[in-house]
Amino acid sequence: MLLKSVMKCPGAPLRSSFLVFFCEILLPKRQWKKWRDVRFFELFHLILGYGTAILRVSVWQRDVMKSLNQNSVVKGAWKTALALGCGALVSTAFASTVNVDVTEEHQVIRGFGGMVHNQWQGGGGLSEADAKLAFGTGDGQIGLNTLRIPVYANSSDFNKEVQAAKYAKKYAGDDFILYATPWTSPYAGANQHMSSSNYQKYVDHLNGFNDYMKNQGVPLYAISISNEPDWCGEWACWSADEIYNFTKGYADKMRKNGAKVISTESFRYDKNLYNKVLNDANALKNWDILGAHFYASDRNTGDNFFQYSLADQKGVERWMTEHYTESQGSGNYWRTITNTGDQANQNKRDTVNAMDVAYEIHRAMVVGNFNQYTWWYIRRCYGLIMEKDFGNKLQIPSNEIGKVSKRGYVMSQFARFIRPGAIRVGATDKPESNLFASAYKSSEGDSVIVVLVNRDYKNSKTVTVNVKGADVESFHVYTTSQAKNAKYEGEVEVKNGSVTITMDAGSSEFKDCIVTLVGVGTPADPVPREPFGGKAIDLPGKIEAENFDIPGTGKENKTYNENDSEDHGETNYREGTGVDIYKKATGYIVGYNQAGEWLEYTVNVKEAGDYTFFAAVASANATSGFNMTLDGNELTGDISVPKNDGEENYDDYNKVQKNVTLPAGEHILRFTVVGDWMDVDYFTFVKGKDATDPEPIVGDTSTTFVSAKFQMSNESMEYRIFDMGGSYLGTVRAAGMQELRAGAADLAKRGGMFIAKSAAGALRIRVTQ
Repeated sequence: MLLKSVMKCPGAPLRSSFLVFFCEILLPKRQWKKWRDVRFFELFHLILGYGTAILRVSVWQRDVMKSLNQNSVVKGAWKTALALGCGALVSTAFASTVNVDVTEEHQVIRGFGGMVHNQWQGGGGLSEADAKLAFGTGDGQIGLNTLRIPVYANSSDFNKEVQAAKYAKKYAGDDFILYATPWTSPYAGANQHMSSSNYQKYVDHLNGFNDYMKNQGVPLYAISISNEPDWCGEWACWSADEIYNFTKGYADKMRKNGAKVISTESFRYDKNLYNKVLNDANALKNWDILGAHFYASDRNTGDNFFQYSLADQKGVERWMTEHYTESQGSGNYWRTITNTGDQANQNKRDTVNAMDVAYEIHRAMVVGNFNQYTWWYIRRCYGLIMEKDFGNKLQIPSNEIGKVSKRGYVMSQFARFIRPGAIRVGATDKPESNLFASAYKSSEGDSVIVVLVNRDYKNSKTVTVNVKGADVESFHVYTTSQAKNAKYEGEVEVKNGSVTITMDAGSSEFKDCIVTLVGVGTPADPVPREPFGGKAIDLPGKIEAENFDIPGTGKENKTYNENDSEDHGETNYREGTGVDIYKKATGYIVGYNQAGEWLEYTVNVKEAGDYTFFAAVASANATSGFNMTLDGNELTGDISVPKNDGEENYDDYNKVQKNVTLPAGEHILRFTVVGDWMDVDYFTFVKGKDATDPEPIVGDTSTTFVSAKFQMSNESMEYRIFDMGGSYLGTVRAAGMQELRAGAADLAKRGGMFIAKSAAGALRIRVTQ
């Protein structure tokens, strides 16, 4: 009787493993022996889902309790299980498993954003109320941190997005990122292609916009070369060769005021437009970010669209800078069949699905390794904040306008909780059909965030998340579904590194939903920062750039900021920081410096007064620069680094200087890069204005050594090749400079300066790779 009642239990079908567990643990042995001989075809039908609840729950409970009342041992436990309901018991039998590995690190997440284009939006792209909804991180807000704006061809229009940028910055705070994209050029020809003779004028135009936004108090984090070079006619057209030529010869000049350079942003993520640059290191160094749009994709597109193995190999940061999943349906539609045709096919009819936003972001992050995702218009009838339909195809209820849409809430499940600086970590990305997962750890490493996407609109999903090895005691749970808007579901305890949840869409017709788990750990006692070497550096005096403070724990105890975790210097000095420290002839230097990176030093100023600041720096870039601050206050302003003669010459150091005033006592000195690609060896502070630095120019002694004069013979000779640190690389035989450089390149496998010694003397040679 009892087993038959269980077979008729309301809820999802039971697996045989659950039946065995139930019967062996809860039933008296004599009853289990009797009931285990139930005909297996009945059990088979049950497993396939044909067992149905034909009895009311109350009757089922009565029958079960009648059988169990004879067994006092299990009576109390069974009553508790009944109180939880049959469904709760059944759900654990169907749990899919997501294993999270916080030690498996992938890309750094820059954030999530949207677009404002006031010329096209009639000036209503983003009000302060909109900005609060879009860029706030509280309940009912989306949590964006990034705003994309246009660069107009006419400089008189530069002011159109200033107010929107200020509103966004106000609510995004320190996480705010502003970047800009030009649609066309004032120098484009009739066919929208631009002559190479106008490239420098175009750079000047973009830099003019950069300066304008900085002067308005909303400086650019990055600026793009061009929007959609492959959507020709309406705006600028660029071929792959034109993109390559501009990038190699001019893109580095766009790094004004420390702005990063974004590539041209392909309409359909056409890899052929990027490949030539990626395959040329001298061109690729002029891109900081690869920008792409997803307009050639939809929910049925294969994963190969999002994958880009060459970009993975080159370690290129990628941003999805514009897309919307469709624009014909309301942003509040959860699942609605309507005309979805856009630019390609106006009459296409399909299902408008808010969960397509979740699936696309998941694939951008997990399949495509993108660092940032930007939606098209923030405020639009199909956007993140609702607006009326200016095309008059949709009847948008007035009480929806100005509020976060379903698409906005779906996006918030990522944006609110995966904050800038978070790192995507290993996770089982597809534990079962139509179920997707991704995981991230916060920038401080004090939280793990797991995002679960259920695209199965007919069935709920139960998921076991294993986070063994992570310091997570519980998860806060948030859900967006047809019935819920980023609803806080409470806190679930993590036991033995594991938690099981049911993705509950609520009282809605459809079961698809997105659930975000935000991990909470035991706060550790903060570890304070320490000066390198145990004591503050005395000023006046010398500061070696690589001897920045030892970091503690917590945001307030950071002592450096590095854009990527890879140590390009490969010296193992300050191992684990990711700061790029190289060994040169005179010792260690910090290289591969990119805008936004910084290092901090604890200094002790012996006497207040006027000082002359010096820095020993090297660059092959015309736009490299840095500044110094003291306790967060401006000290030097931006300082430009002179460009060395010769391609890729980072071996000849120059001194730059600035008069400064220092207060006495202990302070935090910060070096911040504002223009990419420079090396720095040391800083000195000398008492008095316009003083003389007692430190010699870096490389003076090595230059004297390798400048021994001799006429290189055209006869074949043996040369021993050394790097500038004095390490022996090997021997080559060469007749003339061309052969010598080629041989050194084969040994070194990289470009740079090297020393070649022969019986006749020694000389310094430059190698390009």
